[in-house]
Amino acid sequence: MSDLFSIGSSALLSYRRALDTIGHNVANVDTVGYSRQQVTLSTRTPTATGQGVYGNGVYASTVTRSASDLVQQRLVSGASQVGYFQMQSELAVRLDSLLSDSSLSVGAGLDGFFTAVEAVAADPTSTAARQSLLAAGEDFVRRIGTLSHQFQALDGELAFEFESAVASTNGLSSQIADLNEQIALATGRSGGNPPNDLLDQRDELIRTLAGELDIRTVMSDTGELNVFAQSGQALVLGAQAYSLTVVDDPLGGSLPQLGIETQGGVVNISNQVGGGRLGGILAASDGLSATRGQLTQLALGITEQFNAVHAQGMTPDGQAGGAVFSSASIGVQAHAANSGGAGLTVSVADPGNLPGHDPELRFDGSQWLRVDGGTAVALSGAGTADDPLMIDGLSVVVGGTPAANDRFRVDLGSALGAVRMQLSDPDGIAAAGALNVEASATNTGTLAVDQVTAEQGDAAGFGAAASLVFTAPDQVSIDGGAAVPYDAQTGVLVNGTRLTFTGTPAAGDRFDLSPTGAGSADNRAAQALADLAGSSWMRDGLDRPADAAARLVSTVGNHAATAEAAYAGAQTIQSADLAEQDAISGVNLDEEAANLMRFEQAYQAAAQVLSVASGLFDTLLSAVRR
Repeated sequence: MSDLFSIGSSALLSYRRALDTIGHNVANVDTVGYSRQQVTLSTRTPTATGQGVYGNGVYASTVTRSASDLVQQRLVSGASQVGYFQMQSELAVRLDSLLSDSSLSVGAGLDGFFTAVEAVAADPTSTAARQSLLAAGEDFVRRIGTLSHQFQALDGELAFEFESAVASTNGLSSQIADLNEQIALATGRSGGNPPNDLLDQRDELIRTLAGELDIRTVMSDTGELNVFAQSGQALVLGAQAYSLTVVDDPLGGSLPQLGIETQGGVVNISNQVGGGRLGGILAASDGLSATRGQLTQLALGITEQFNAVHAQGMTPDGQAGGAVFSSASIGVQAHAANSGGAGLTVSVADPGNLPGHDPELRFDGSQWLRVDGGTAVALSGAGTADDPLMIDGLSVVVGGTPAANDRFRVDLGSALGAVRMQLSDPDGIAAAGALNVEASATNTGTLAVDQVTAEQGDAAGFGAAASLVFTAPDQVSIDGGAAVPYDAQTGVLVNGTRLTFTGTPAAGDRFDLSPTGAGSADNRAAQALADLAGSSWMRDGLDRPADAAARLVSTVGNHAATAEAAYAGAQTIQSADLAEQDAISGVNLDEEAANLMRFEQAYQAAAQVLSVASGLFDTLLSAVRR
């Protein structure tokens, strides 16, 4: 009887555990990350006798969960991709929306501005046309200023998201470390059986963590899951979590950098993050910086070149043209670790060849280098006012003494928000050409005037009458003075005006310069300003202003489309992986209902076995009593 009692009892206990597990499944049907569990039933060790080997019933050997390590790995990778492309897509779409807004369109602002310039060229004495030009200029700089302000707001949002993602990552790492400890303890106490609910919780946390930062995981022999950033630094080792930290950009960038605490101190891993929300934020910030760089290249190029050409003209009251737009004030950020005493002053030397991003400079102890994408190139120039360092269209003057490995970042974006209209008086528009240059009818050489340019900083006698007489093909006399050497490359500087020529002079050739009179209807300077719209002088002769504006919008639009497509693709892959995980691990209520009925019947049958065993025992006792 004892064997039948034992067999029935083992069955009753085993089926009760199976029913408990089914109930646990049903209760967690909507629990995020829960994996369906099932009891593994095993035959108890049989009893061998001389009459045969008799079974001893059943026992619940363990409880397993339906989970796939391969699908989990794909979900971890997918979460990292979704987080990465989501951040890029959201920012790119917002940038595209800003630049495509008709009230902020830089291209529309440029069109309106140059249309107003053409109106002044067509009627240089019209006060209404001059007022319209100033209004169009104000509209152009308003668009630039608003975009600059919006970019700064986006910088702030990205910085907030960055710190939020760091805090979230640290919290998740800490929870995973705690679960590692609980899992190790539970596994030991259960004789090596897996604590399924804790494993589910850890898997869900790992997937969530991957959405913040691209990671890789390694399972230890004790069942603890170690988590590493792709840079190799540990985020979780057993029950120990290592925190990410926000590190200020030593070169004063708009977004902090990412560090991780190690036993040897904080390690900067910003350049090694390629996934998750943090990687997406860093990539989005790079995209925002690139857009700001292009807009700055356009805005400073237009305003500085317009000022330079306007300075060649003459106002109605006979004055040289002043600045229409405020001069660019370009900031410089010194590296926090610099040990020297150098300071850099940056100005625009060539508006048509400005860089489209913030250049970085490094002093190696003997020369200045431009660092771009990890490549260092020696710069020309001595860094003095007479021989400045040249970075594309930027002039850099070094004051003080740098130390070896001192680094600086030219902050072009700092000048973007400072673009303003400086001219407010319509009569300050210099529409007329400053000088009339007339060649003598008796000239025998082939020399002809090419350009008449006001020399910056030397305009005291600008527009004054003068005469040039070539005493030889390489000698020229100004206003009857002693002859000086003539260089065809640099031309002749006279009374604040530089004249360059084409052709070859002959001895005795004469050119007379006379100022344009006050109130003149001359439009040469206004036409030169209008011609800026149609000539390819930006990006070292590759773009017209309208081309540069269109390229800015198309670049951002293409990036937005690419980012949206990548995000949609990552979501599609993630959805497929989640569906596969649900097919493997999800609780099917119909299936659980069928199992519930099956094990309920088995439980009832086991109870009947015990009832029979009890009846047989009672019969035996009755027989003994007789």
